[in-house]
Parts: sequence; structure tokens; C-alpha cells
Amino acid sequence: MSKFLVAAIGLVFLLGSSVTMASGNKESSMPPMAAQDILNKMACADKKDGEKIRDRTDGEMVTCPAKIKQPNFGK
Repeated sequence: MSKFLVAAIGLVFLLGSSVTMASGNKESSMPPMAAQDILNKMACADKKDGEKIRDRTDGEMVTCPAKIKQPNFGK
């Protein structure tokens, strides 16, 4: 009985939670972003346009506002 109850609660959570909605499916409105782009965007948040920052992953200089490189995640 308890196994059935746990399975039912798990199914409700899986089908009706924000985990399913935020899974990055085709209906998601957010484009995929690489971690490098997210870090550059965060670093440029308090900078003026034209200021340069050092990229946190590969060390190259990036001019703010940081351009987002739309990666091809297995498409």
C-alpha cells in the first residue's frame, strides 16, 4: 500500500510540477545558453557599454554588453 502511495505522489509531482515545465522542452520560451555566456552576462550587468571584462572560462577579453553565442546543443 505504501509503495502505491509513494508511486502515486511521485507521478503527480512529475506530471504537474514546475520540473516538467522548466525542463527545456520545445515549448520553453528561454533559449539555451552556455554557462560561459551566463557568466559573461552576469559580469557585464553592472558595467557600462564598451567596458571590457575578462572571460571567466577561457580568459579572453569581452566587450560589454556580452554577446550571447547561441550554441547548438545537439540539434
